[in-house]
Amino acid sequence: VHAVRTNKRSIIMAVSSFTAMMLVSTQLATQSISENIKPVGQVCLAEQPCVGSPIDAGGSIPVGSTSTSSITIEPISAVEEPTIALTETALVAVEPESVAFNAAATYQMNCFACHGTGAAGAPLLGEAEVWEEKLAKGIEEIMANVINGINAMPARGLCASCSDDDLKALVDYIISQ
Repeated sequence: VHAVRTNKRSIIMAVSSFTAMMLVSTQLATQSISENIKPVGQVCLAEQPCVGSPIDAGGSIPVGSTSTSSITIEPISAVEEPTIALTETALVAVEPESVAFNAAATYQMNCFACHGTGAAGAPLLGEAEVWEEKLAKGIEEIMANVINGINAMPARGLCASCSDDDLKALVDYIISQ
């Protein structure tokens, strides 16, 4: 009987101690969080209200929590409207400079990932016999495949900004290599 009472007391003491530790730990954690996120200081410019400072009913803003000085806000009597002078300006449309299409650079940016490595079964640049087989079917079929995509090749071969003429120049570049 004595052993049972001792076990009950031990269990009650353990539960009580655990509960007390949890409460203290939670309170310390809450205090720690609030200490970590509180502002360290406040920056105020001379003769301007501090950002985030509460304004009292008298229109003054406290400068610091321990300071007794304050800044008084005076109401603005009138607002001056700025005057804007408009002058006539001629708008001249400027045409962007025409930049010649660079097939080699476009190939490097849009085609090389597959046609330079053979990824997804793409015919490699410089494989003359493979390109001759494709040319035997006609340039129109090659252009249709380039514009619409074929197998793993997406439409326009990843060059969404290329015109049909640009794509034709790319095909001519690839075939000529």
